[in-house]
Amino acid sequence: MKYDKIRKNSKQLLSLTGFTNVEFEAFLPTFKYHWEEYYSHFTLTGKIRERISYNRKSSKIPLIEDKLLFILSYLKNNPLQEYHGATYDMTQPQCNEWVHLLSDILVKTLKTLGELPDRNHLRVQYIASQCE
Repeated sequence: MKYDKIRKNSKQLLSLTGFTNVEFEAFLPTFKYHWEEYYSHFTLTGKIRERISYNRKSSKIPLIEDKLLFILSYLKNNPLQEYHGATYDMTQPQCNEWVHLLSDILVKTLKTLGELPDRNHLRVQYIASQCE
C-alpha cells in the first residue's frame, strides 16, 4: 500500500486512517522529524547506531508518508498483523517490529503537537466538579 496512490482518493484515505488529506499532510512534518531523530541514533531494532545510515529504497516501507499510513491504518482498522504485513509485503514478525517502532514515533509526535489525552485523574475530577 502506497500513500501516493491512496492520497488521490480522499474517501479511501479517510476510511483507512481517519485523516483527511489536509490533516495527513499537516501531521507529516512532525512525524518526519521524530522519525529522523530516532533513525539517526538507533537502528530499526533499537540498537545504538554506529555509523550513518541512509533510507534505502529496498526498505519494506521506504517513504515517510508510507510509514505514517502504515501505523495510522493499523491503529484505526486493527487488522491481524499477518494481514497488515501481507498488505505491505512483509512477514508478521517484521510487521510487529514496525508497529512497535512507529507507535512510539506516533506517540512522540502526538505529544509534541499537544494531542495526547490528559491522564491526570485529579485534573479530570476537578474539571468534572466545576461542571456540576
